[in-house]
Amino acid sequence: MENKEKGKVFKKDRTISFVIIVFALAGFLVAVAFDARPVITVILALLAPVATYEIIKAVGGKSKVLFTVACAVSFLTVLSYGFGIALPSAGVIYGIYVLLLMSLMVFFHKEIEFTHASAAFMASLALPFAFSCFLRLNNIADWFTDYTHDAGVFFIGLAFSCSWLTDTFAYIVGVKFGKHKMAPVISPKKSIEGAVGGVVITAAFNVLILYLFTVGCQNLYGYALFGESAMKYIYIIPISMVLSLVSMLGDLSASVIKRNFGIKDYGKLIPGHGGIMDRFDSCIFVAPTLYCILSLISSF
Repeated sequence: MENKEKGKVFKKDRTISFVIIVFALAGFLVAVAFDARPVITVILALLAPVATYEIIKAVGGKSKVLFTVACAVSFLTVLSYGFGIALPSAGVIYGIYVLLLMSLMVFFHKEIEFTHASAAFMASLALPFAFSCFLRLNNIADWFTDYTHDAGVFFIGLAFSCSWLTDTFAYIVGVKFGKHKMAPVISPKKSIEGAVGGVVITAAFNVLILYLFTVGCQNLYGYALFGESAMKYIYIIPISMVLSLVSMLGDLSASVIKRNFGIKDYGKLIPGHGGIMDRFDSCIFVAPTLYCILSLISSF
């Protein structure tokens, strides 16, 4: 009876959290649609240090000093990019940061191990970059004249779609048709059939969304979604498939870290769903990949 009650509470918490996540995502997309850059910047700047904290804690880090320094760097990195704050060259910043972390290892050697400092360095630089890529997608019209702001809105939606819908559709197809395990040690529930289904169905869904976006922009504003962009309609299928595969890679990579350090979730911030890293593990791979793909397309 006690296990049943715990199961009911877990499902209730998970459902409530899911509803909150949906509304939070909708609010974020509204901010993107209206190009509210300060709001978007602050949201992403708050997510980055939380994810950084979760990574350091996952590898066994317990030093408050290390948490403070790494989370501050993570927060300020996104903030500086979002508000266009000029900084010294990356080499100078990285060099100072490495020296600071090494100094912390010396002065707090009983608390800070090399593993903790290494995780802090990677997380506090890689995660802010990944989250800032959502800002880059939102501001894509500033960087590439081929694109409109509405294209940026679509691309952000595409990133979330490939990150979250791939996993959802893969689970549904896997439950029904899954027979061959994709990564039995890392993630026993994932199947090859589910992965294929997730990639294909997500691509079809993204084509539909692109059509609705295109028609909507044409009818509401009288211009094409991508302006004179090199982005062709047919590109969306291979791009979606690549992003879905990258999404699964991100999910599995995050699972490897959890298995290596014997933890179930990265955090408890979102009841029933874990922490920020548990929800955004695939997003931090997808957003930078999409930005790189768009940069390459625009260069031709």
